[in-house]
Order: sequence, then structure tokens, then C-alpha cells
Amino acid sequence: MNVLLCAVIQILVWCGYSLVLYLSHHDHSFYESVLLIMFSYFNFLVGIRFFQNKTAAMNITIFFTAVYVMGKSIILSF
Repeated sequence: MNVLLCAVIQILVWCGYSLVLYLSHHDHSFYESVLLIMFSYFNFLVGIRFFQNKTAAMNITIFFTAVYVMGKSIILSF
């Protein structure tokens, strides 16, 4: 149950990141990268809150970050 709830919250955070990028479409790519790191760290903190294990939290955070970045690149390629 913790994995599912953590996954839903992390997906919602990535939706928020997409909204922030949409609202600040004139920003430089450096600032978008800083936001990506900040949102990834926030997701890591969410993972730690649910798992109390830094390794599991890091693994799920890296997984959902990779899924988001790959999904975004696939959507933008069309």
C-alpha cells in the first residue's frame, strides 16, 4: 500500500512540475534543470517519508524521474 500511495504522490508532483514548466515557458534550460533537481529531491523526501529506507526511496525516485523524462521526450518527439 505504501508503494502505491508513494507512486501516486510522486506522479502528482511530476504533474505539478509540468504545470510549473508550462507557466514559465520563457525560462532558460538551466532554471528548468534546477527545478527538475528540486522536484526530484522533493520526491525523494516523499519516498523517505513512506519507506523509512533511503535506498528504496532513492530507487523509486530515480525510477519515476526516468519515467517522467522519457515520457516527456517521447511526447515532444511527435
